[in-house]
Amino acid sequence: MIDNIKNLIEIDEREVLRYLQYKNQDIDDNLLNKIKQCIKKTREIINPRFIFREYKIKKSQIYDSKSEVYLEGANLTLKSDDVYNLLLECDECILMSATLGLEIEREIRKLTYTDLTKGIIIDACATTAIEEVCDIVQDNIAKKLLKEDKYITYRYSPGYGDLPIEKNVDINNLLNSQREIGLTVTNSGIMIPRKSVVALIGVSYKGVTNTKKSCDNCSNRHNCDYKKEGNSCEN
Repeated sequence: MIDNIKNLIEIDEREVLRYLQYKNQDIDDNLLNKIKQCIKKTREIINPRFIFREYKIKKSQIYDSKSEVYLEGANLTLKSDDVYNLLLECDECILMSATLGLEIEREIRKLTYTDLTKGIIIDACATTAIEEVCDIVQDNIAKKLLKEDKYITYRYSPGYGDLPIEKNVDINNLLNSQREIGLTVTNSGIMIPRKSVVALIGVSYKGVTNTKKSCDNCSNRHNCDYKKEGNSCEN
């Protein structure tokens, strides 16, 4: 579906600075050069891989507990008001997972002992890179589905709202991500490699309005250190 996704990843310097919690401070040329070097190094090391599958869904609203979304053929129920609202106009959803591989993890760990500043910058570069991978995959899904008069929502990951992070385990197992792309999820929902994403995206025949993640529709908007200026962060 996407030929050589690695070559499509740019690693936006502005996003790297955001993950470094840059708040318009002055940055000297030495640090800027180091950031550019780290971006280049990160692009060389990463091995991005991804997988996704589409499922039909059934929704039910429960008033004494969280609403439920059931994925047909998957034996998976997601109890979450956030997910219910995200998929309100949807008949299907896409489960996806993506990772940058283990090599970038090893590089970050090594730099923790040899060059901490560089390690922190490459960590931010890798975070930017995995989000770019997900954006590329999501954009390609959107273009393909648009030919079928279908539309998608923004992507939503367990652990960012009222859907427990442990649901990463169920989604990862459904996608067989460990075998397909080398992504393992612990029983507590932590992903290995660390620079990985598990998410779901709604699919609808209607033109949905919640196509982009923003600070306004994020449940963590009041305590996020990485919020973009203008209140428009993306997942």
